[in-house]
Amino acid sequence: MAENTYQDWMQEVKIDGRTLRFVPENLRTHELCQIACKQDGWAIEYVPEALKTAELCQIACEQNGWALEFVPKDFKTLELCQIACEQNGWALQYFPKDFKIAELCQIACKNNGKALQWVPEDFKTAELCQIACKQNGCALEYVPETLKTAELCQIACEQNGLALEYVPEALKTLELCQLACKQSGSALEYVPVKILEQQNFVY
Repeated sequence: MAENTYQDWMQEVKIDGRTLRFVPENLRTHELCQIACKQDGWAIEYVPEALKTAELCQIACEQNGWALEFVPKDFKTLELCQIACEQNGWALQYFPKDFKIAELCQIACKNNGKALQWVPEDFKTAELCQIACKQNGCALEYVPETLKTAELCQIACEQNGLALEYVPEALKTLELCQLACKQSGSALEYVPVKILEQQNFVY
């Protein structure tokens, strides 16, 4: 079987950018890498370090925020970090510590509530926790116990019944448990026995 030519690889990465990992090093040109990163930002992982430019890193992060993981430290600017977390909130975990500012933490949590786990504790306000739980109820897992109110737990369980797992026992009321189980039958696992035994427990 004949080896792929440069043009063959060009067609391959247009279809699946991460095919770049199979391209021989001597054929990984700037042009080929750019096409790959436009198709799938994660392809930046397979770009030779010498070819990683600020422009290419931006292309990758605009397509897939996760690409920030493979961006060289010198290219991780505040602007690039914002681009990445607007595309995928989970990119927050790859931010330099100094770039985890309140504004970008909020952008990240609006995009993906579970990005709350990467937010510095000092920035975990009631407002931010509510934003995160509205986007993904299971973000409740990363909410400080002091901020877990009845209202927030309801917001979380309305979005995802499985958030009931992270609700403090004292806040697991009949109504909340019914709400959670109605949203997701699997939440039944987290309903206290004393509530399950109540005759009026239906969902």
